[in-house]
Amino acid sequence: MSAPTLLGYVGAVSGATISVRQFEGIASGIAIIGGRTYRVGQVGSFVRIPQGYHDLYGIIADVGASATPETLRDAAARGERWMTIQLVGEIVEATFERGISQYPSINDEAHLVTEEDLGKIYGTSDSGQVTVGRLAAAESIPVRIDLDRLVSRHSAILGSTGSGKSTTVASLLRSISVGQGKEKSFPSARILLLDIHGEYTKALSNVAKTFKVNPGPTEEKLVVPYWAMDIDDLILFLMGKVEEKALTAIQDKILDAKISVSETSDFPGVDVTSLTLESPIPFSLKQLWFELIDPELKTWNNQARTDSAIIARVKTQSSS
Repeated sequence: MSAPTLLGYVGAVSGATISVRQFEGIASGIAIIGGRTYRVGQVGSFVRIPQGYHDLYGIIADVGASATPETLRDAAARGERWMTIQLVGEIVEATFERGISQYPSINDEAHLVTEEDLGKIYGTSDSGQVTVGRLAAAESIPVRIDLDRLVSRHSAILGSTGSGKSTTVASLLRSISVGQGKEKSFPSARILLLDIHGEYTKALSNVAKTFKVNPGPTEEKLVVPYWAMDIDDLILFLMGKVEEKALTAIQDKILDAKISVSETSDFPGVDVTSLTLESPIPFSLKQLWFELIDPELKTWNNQARTDSAIIARVKTQSSS
């Protein structure tokens, strides 16, 4: 007697793509296993392929006549039904890992994935994971993501207009800051969200502060210190277009000013030896302006501008 989860048998293997011939004993598109209802052969659902001590997992990508292997196109006439499955990972011992270390053989069994299997695929409540929702195919299974991997890698939420991208972002940020129910959260996380279209103020009003140039009653004024701006933009704003030779001299003075401030101040996490022009270190614009304009207004005793007339006068007075 076949297992209640049996979907079919592997008929063809082409890299990570396999073709599975559906088991003839499946009479309908619904299977009841352990008191729970599962859809059989649905595109997007998982399939488990036992391989001795570990299991391969794949996702159904195609069903029906178009999923029949090229060499068996006449199989439709014999009433056989096929599924195309993309292998995505495997469970070794108890941990789900992406990628495949071995491939199935012809006539290996393919099984319907139960909630127990889905729970292994979508992770456990290990340290550093945050719950972002519930699995649509099994509401009892929380879907978790590794927070460290999320923030240390490039991530994207893609979709057409109106598909819910902004809602997904808001839900993700709320899950990180306040959690879902009794699930763990990270209230000390610091997240900067550039809300260009003003979509998130209402959704995150009770867990975030909103800053605007022209703030409303519940918002705070946005103030960006000049020393945190891009240096090229700051110089362009203050001085207009500057020749390359003069620009280099100005940049050197700004870097020297930042290094000087860092050496006399105890800024946490600041390494003076690795400072760059763009390091967000405060410096005095007044001092910078004085150092730039003072040589232009002074009277010099020589053409090289190394002997100031004011200093020379002081020296003369003191000697008399």
